[in-house]
Amino acid sequence: MNKENNYAFLFWLLGVFFLFLILLIFYLRYDQKSPDAHKAFTHNGITYLGQGWGVEERKQLSYTSFGSRIIDYEWFLALENANNQQLFRQDNNLARLGFLMELPHAFNPDGLPVGITRDSDDNGNSWMGLTCTACHTGESIINGQAVRIDGGQSLLNYTQFEVEILEALTATLAQPEKWQRFLTRLKNKKSNLDANSVKQQLTKRAEELKNRFAMNASQVPYGHGRLDAFGQIFNAIAAEALGIVENKRPPDAPTSFPVLWDASHLDLVQWNLSAPNKEPGPLAQNAVTALAVYGTVEVVGHNLTYSSSINIKNLGYIQKEFYKLVSPKWPENLAGKLDQELLRNGEKIYQTECLQCHQLVDSNNSTRQLTSIAVPAEEIGTDPRMVDNFNDETVKTGELEGKHFALWFGRKFTAEATRLDVVLHVVLATLLHHPWESVCAIVEEFRSNKSQELDAKAKYYKARPINGIWSSAPYLHNGSVPTVYDLLLPASQRPAQFYVGNRELDTIKIGNKAGFLENSSLFDTTLPGNSNAGHEYGTQLDEADRKALLEYIKSL
Repeated sequence: MNKENNYAFLFWLLGVFFLFLILLIFYLRYDQKSPDAHKAFTHNGITYLGQGWGVEERKQLSYTSFGSRIIDYEWFLALENANNQQLFRQDNNLARLGFLMELPHAFNPDGLPVGITRDSDDNGNSWMGLTCTACHTGESIINGQAVRIDGGQSLLNYTQFEVEILEALTATLAQPEKWQRFLTRLKNKKSNLDANSVKQQLTKRAEELKNRFAMNASQVPYGHGRLDAFGQIFNAIAAEALGIVENKRPPDAPTSFPVLWDASHLDLVQWNLSAPNKEPGPLAQNAVTALAVYGTVEVVGHNLTYSSSINIKNLGYIQKEFYKLVSPKWPENLAGKLDQELLRNGEKIYQTECLQCHQLVDSNNSTRQLTSIAVPAEEIGTDPRMVDNFNDETVKTGELEGKHFALWFGRKFTAEATRLDVVLHVVLATLLHHPWESVCAIVEEFRSNKSQELDAKAKYYKARPINGIWSSAPYLHNGSVPTVYDLLLPASQRPAQFYVGNRELDTIKIGNKAGFLENSSLFDTTLPGNSNAGHEYGTQLDEADRKALLEYIKSL
């Protein structure tokens, strides 16, 4: 073959490759529109507000694993509570912990709550883990009617769920009768089960969980609807994955689970605006989250890239689906008609008191590009512990010492580095362990967003758009204020203590109704990291103007 023919053949191959790539992009990006995605309806006693997901989309997304692996799936189905014979997985037990119930369907054959799913590894083992929707699905009870909030703020008691799983495993190992019942349930599914092998595996996993909980011990109780995700991410990678126990730090700055509508449209995300929303940022930040929520990664003994349990393909699908979400509209048929005169007055007040930080969102624009408003932590005056913890501390690098930060190039790690640099390196190496899957995920989830550069040394909190805020109590980044009404009062007049866990909507103050409820958790604003100070905006309004502003906020 002569030189000209070689070039012709090469160009033909390149043409075929790019045609294939274009077809792949079209296939991954193509979405069949769901006719019920923007219609409010009630099904099985639950009202949905038409936020952009169809029925089947919601079902699939609620049970799409990103690689979370807590305990063996069959163990979870067979496990009893520590202090009685009731199965741990029973609805009333998991509802007590803040999970939302769901009937069985194709994506949830065992009828587990929203956000608890099955994952499989390469060895054929099945695992119980959490999905995004465990922490990012809300529910409001409005005049007795349950209203499901897609992408909303969960009131899951994450830590209590972890603690009680370990207690159940420990009791099963310690009590012969409980062990026999557990084993019988397992054998009903797999008759040739080796009891000794199961006991060894269960003992090993219980010890691993015990060590993990000790590593993440905190003097600040999280309670319902909160988690120090960053703190646990840093520990999972810098201490656990690197095998350096002294790298652990107390994850003592819990924040509320943020709502996810509009998040995919912002230029920067996270409460402290630490994550850019231009690719590969979204894939990387979701991979980091997967590692925090019981994903696994193998760093020690690996030279370049790292294998993990992260399901990269699913992360692309999950991000694409959340891009469709819009905020829930105030359900006037359930919560009451909005007063039009108050709305008009409230809109004027919003423009002078709130609009500078909390931009308005056109949810009808499916490709909306939103800009995050960065407010210095000192200026807003809210509890600084979250931003302080994120920016502070260096850790030992161990096996990373001498490696390039960007795998093949760039600066090399010395004996110590910031926790953030360690996390970014591990996540990059994890994604590049499966380069084709990562490229496909980026193609599937890719959307054009704005970009914004912030001073990396400064400490900021995000002023997010507040459309749909009526459904996402409690408020401020750390969940320290129970209602919007209270947020419009001077900090000295806000409740010093209140209970979290009640989903009943307070339609006047906008938030969840106060007062003790069985299985609710007490929020004490005097504890470190729990301060309800700051955000002294609109606090000078008289009662009439405050009422008008609240009415307008309901309409957003």
